[in-house]
Amino acid sequence: MPFALKSLGVIVIAAAAAAGIWLYMLTSGGFDISLEDLRAKYEMPDSQYITLDGIDIHYMDQGEGPAVVLSHASFHSLRAWDGMVENMTDQFRVIRFDYPNAGLTGFDEKNRYSVEHYQELITQLTEALDIEKFHLIGTSSGATVAFRYAANNPEKLNRFVLINSAGMPRTAITNPNRARGSRLSRWMLSYHQPRSYWETALNLNVTSRPPTEDHIEMNYDMNRRADRGEPARIFRRKYVTGDPEVVLDDITAPTLIMWGMENPTVMHLEANVMQLWMTGAPTIVKKYDRLGHYPYIEEPELFAADISAFLSGEWDDQLRQTQRVKPEDLASFSSN
Repeated sequence: MPFALKSLGVIVIAAAAAAGIWLYMLTSGGFDISLEDLRAKYEMPDSQYITLDGIDIHYMDQGEGPAVVLSHASFHSLRAWDGMVENMTDQFRVIRFDYPNAGLTGFDEKNRYSVEHYQELITQLTEALDIEKFHLIGTSSGATVAFRYAANNPEKLNRFVLINSAGMPRTAITNPNRARGSRLSRWMLSYHQPRSYWETALNLNVTSRPPTEDHIEMNYDMNRRADRGEPARIFRRKYVTGDPEVVLDDITAPTLIMWGMENPTVMHLEANVMQLWMTGAPTIVKKYDRLGHYPYIEEPELFAADISAFLSGEWDDQLRQTQRVKPEDLASFSSN
């Protein structure tokens, strides 16, 4: 056999062996990182744990003043709020936590990964910390949990902030979680999303400046947590929008709706629709040029300052409450 053919055979065998090893690593969790290793790498001096409903919840309780609870986005953790919290703890007691299957919180052995159960965890956490009433801030899918909590527990909230909220009705084309790429790529990503995947996703949603290397690495690590796949799929299956118009109408707390104008995931006009539907609460809509889906990561000082001003009542002269014309009033107007 000629030398060239022998060399080609060796190369093919080596490539097949490498592909086999990679495939085994992919499907057996070889690229995963354990919860224990994540905690060793990402725990902070203020990290604490509390068992709620059988789940080991990771949380931080920082600062002094009126209590503020933060509800984080999917694919993120309480660490996404780092920059903003740093600029708020001189005025507020800020409580943030990781939802089950996110960050450093443990798994839920009963598989209750849903918007409904996550609301219950907010209640249990605040009660465990002896907080009777608080401000609530939610972003993206965490805002869906938050606005449903605000509607269902009006007596618990002082003020409310929505940042680029999810939870509005979607079509197959506008669904941020719609299937993309080939079947092969989707199959591969169902097992593992490489670091480049999270770098691309963050660069798409952090629009005014590139995300830091540390932030990319943290998102990559926390989204390759061992045994995370099935809980994530359960949450996606249970995540249904229902009728947000009815839910938003039940909110009574003064509300600030914040939106990035360059948001590629949920467009800024949804802020206006939310305000229109919130007929039970005085609201302010504030939009930000250049900023994307995670504006509190891009401009943490700005968002901390604006949220603090709203929570302190400095913007109360800007609050407006939507009023709907009743059919009988419209008939009377038409007759005149």
